[in-house]
Amino acid sequence: MNYDDYKRARDLSWRVLLNTGTRELPVKVSRICRGYGVTLRSYQVGAPLIRELGLEAQCDISDGFTVRSGDRCYVFYNMEQPPGRVRFTIAHELGHVLLGHLGDGEHTVYNREASSEDAPEEHTANVFASRLLAPACVLHALGAVTPEQIAAVCDISMAAARFRAGRMGVLEQRGKYGASPLERQVLAQFRSYIDRVNSGQY
Repeated sequence: MNYDDYKRARDLSWRVLLNTGTRELPVKVSRICRGYGVTLRSYQVGAPLIRELGLEAQCDISDGFTVRSGDRCYVFYNMEQPPGRVRFTIAHELGHVLLGHLGDGEHTVYNREASSEDAPEEHTANVFASRLLAPACVLHALGAVTPEQIAAVCDISMAAARFRAGRMGVLEQRGKYGASPLERQVLAQFRSYIDRVNSGQY
């Protein structure tokens, strides 16, 4: 993934947090989806529509997928996965939608462990999801830097939290927190929550 694609996904995650007035962790990803007109359906609840679209096989090979049909966008997900994993799947699929990865009638399959052979869209959707659910500037201000702390505060899986903690370590070494005006706006929007948590009032 090139830097421009990374920056676009990262900046979009910040804009979504700002545009939706998100001020606390864990981020309410279902509410954000509704705000962007994205309909969420578990595989179980959405089974009739999945059959109608001829996408039953996707349920067997993925944690989630997104379909654009006319002016509607659907995210289907496997609710039998752990809640933190489901949240990341939904955020990843929302990334596909907001990053413009889907045309009419197209669908995408969420690949949880994106490899170098995967499409760039999978990597950018992962960047979007991790930055949306676990904004580094907020976690840094909370002192939540270990995988265990990040998983607990953000309600994400340990696998996602470990990856996020690793990236935050790089940011720490480079002194890169708050380098972007957008990131500073996110931090300001979360300030009341951060102060409450840090003072033990939350």
